[in-house]
Amino acid sequence: MAAPREDPAPSEPPKAQGDANDLAKAYRELLRGEQAATALEANLSNLESKLDALLAAYEPAETTEEAGEGSDAGKASQKTSEKKEDPQDGKKP
Repeated sequence: MAAPREDPAPSEPPKAQGDANDLAKAYRELLRGEQAATALEANLSNLESKLDALLAAYEPAETTEEAGEGSDAGKASQKTSEKKEDPQDGKKP
């Protein structure tokens, strides 16, 4: 009578090996997510710097329009700034 043969390689991996594979897969996905987040942060920083530059270019033009260089409001604003104390000599003009 022949002894029953045992399968040398089971068709399904043992539970510990399956858990290790799942853990490795989750880690790879986590790394991909971190890389995507880093890329998004870099793009957002780039966009923010461009927006800051646009706003900086727009603000002086907006201030000039609001003050109206030749208008009474602009002249009043200029006179007010002239009346301020001179920081170098500490005297009022």
